[in-house]
Amino acid sequence: MQLTRIITPAIAANGILLITSATLVFHFLILFGIIPFENTWGGRLENREQMVVFESISISVTLLVMGAVGISAGYLNWKVKPIFLKVFFYILMVVFGLNTLGNIFANNDFEKFFATPLTLILAIFCWRLAISTSYPSPS
Repeated sequence: MQLTRIITPAIAANGILLITSATLVFHFLILFGIIPFENTWGGRLENREQMVVFESISISVTLLVMGAVGISAGYLNWKVKPIFLKVFFYILMVVFGLNTLGNIFANNDFEKFFATPLTLILAIFCWRLAISTSYPSPS
């Protein structure tokens, strides 16, 4: 059976939204100091200032991804040309694929064994949305 029949655009979109929602909570917990920042960014952050910058970027990018997925799934009624979504999801697929490789070589076990499968799943879901032919059309 083809992977595209198993992973429909709706499954991919909802899966991305679920994972990115949990990721967003995780990044806020790090930003507020509830989770030590040593558990992120491959264990390479050296101080709180670096953590604030990196976590702020992560939260912003996560919200952007959630917005694009919301548009592609029809949850947000924003006017975006389908080609922009397609290109964005291909870019995300590559980024998540590279992130998966980075997580494999991370300095801590949390990223190696927890984040690696998540970023791989996100890469597959982004690929599924990139090849989708059914985006809401701008009116």
